[in-house]
Amino acid sequence: MKEDSKGIALALATTMVAALLLGLVSVWLNIERVDKAYDLRRMEKKLNEQEALESKLEVEKNNLISPMRLRELAKKYGFGPASQGQIRRDRGDLKK
Repeated sequence: MKEDSKGIALALATTMVAALLLGLVSVWLNIERVDKAYDLRRMEKKLNEQEALESKLEVEKNNLISPMRLRELAKKYGFGPASQGQIRRDRGDLKK
């Protein structure tokens, strides 16, 4: 009988230790999951900010290179269409 109760006690202790370890692993995994969720949210926010900045810069670029604006600047600084002989081409361009 004593051997049976020792075996049961050993099995119970082993089960308790295993349950404790599984509980600790479960808590650790949950903490890691929450940390990853915060990291993901932070990265998504940064990505959204960068996409918004990219959109604003695209609009600004389109405004700066708009034909109407360039015509106004050319008129302001006295530029006009290039006459013959004013345009030079690199010899590399001719080979293409």
